[in-house]
Amino acid sequence: MKILYIGLKIDNTSGGAEVVNQRNQKLLEDIAGKENLVYIAPHIRNLCAKFVFGITGKFLQKVGDTLSDGTFTHVFVSQSLLGRVTGYVARKFPEIKVVTFFHNIEIDYARAFLKVQGVKKAPFYLATMLWERCSVRYSDKLITLNGRDSRRLAEIYGKQSDLELPTSFEDKFNADKCTATAVSTDNVIDYLFVGVAFFPNIQGVQWFIDQVLPNVPGNFYVVGKGMDAVAFKNLSARIHIYGYVPDLSDFYYRAKMVVSPIFSGAGMKTKTAEALMYGKTIIGTPEAFEGYDIDERCMILANNRQEFIDGIRVSFPQNNVVNMAARKLFIQKYSTSNKRLKLKEIL
Repeated sequence: MKILYIGLKIDNTSGGAEVVNQRNQKLLEDIAGKENLVYIAPHIRNLCAKFVFGITGKFLQKVGDTLSDGTFTHVFVSQSLLGRVTGYVARKFPEIKVVTFFHNIEIDYARAFLKVQGVKKAPFYLATMLWERCSVRYSDKLITLNGRDSRRLAEIYGKQSDLELPTSFEDKFNADKCTATAVSTDNVIDYLFVGVAFFPNIQGVQWFIDQVLPNVPGNFYVVGKGMDAVAFKNLSARIHIYGYVPDLSDFYYRAKMVVSPIFSGAGMKTKTAEALMYGKTIIGTPEAFEGYDIDERCMILANNRQEFIDGIRVSFPQNNVVNMAARKLFIQKYSTSNKRLKLKEIL
């Protein structure tokens, strides 16, 4: 088995999509061997390239030259917006199996983005509609993150997902470091939000600042690439905003509770599995828990302002110790080790 991976090789992650891509790459390396996984990444250099999400004629030529050596058995496309390359490979190299991974159903995201941003985003919406449809049409296998995406795939495009591969992590939890941090630090985090600066996360953080934080005690920490550049309103000494940090573990070990007030989006929220990995109690909206099995011992569902306030008041941990129910759920459902065999089977 030899696989051409269409997408950037991920060495360092700064957001949920990159975490999932890195997970997929490690799974593929385990299955085929590192020497049999070759990467080609599209680049967006101008407006025309942006409309095809970097899959330019020059890029397709590079893909064709690579595949022409006759040794490749599979092409793994890292996201459904890259449908132009899917169609190209299917037509020119029909003997090679094409597998496309759906981080979400992109047309749903594009529709929501168009609604929020207005007509200026119409070109993005149209490009998404065109190229995602090509991904569905020309792929031999389709992989989705969760049941909602599988259902939407069937509803919109009339095609079934071949595999659901939920967000998962290699277990990075360090019990000794967690204990040392919990004992030694006076800088405990009451409420932690982790996420990069894109509109559902920004919207959720501002909502929590405006609607919830004035009604509960404690400090609120926000960590994520670009978040330190966002002009949040109603900031106070209780609110601490950080941008990209290479290692989030210290923030998680110091946190009593993770908050996830996400009201729009698609796919699965990677930060939910990450919080479970670090043994954190999470309070979040239905969107934050989409695709996850809910365990009420560590996951508090809140639909509105009052439910967030009540949930925090009733379930707020007294210290930053590990919620073992969260750890158990992560190991059973969202650790990478149990995903490898499923992916190997469909390849």
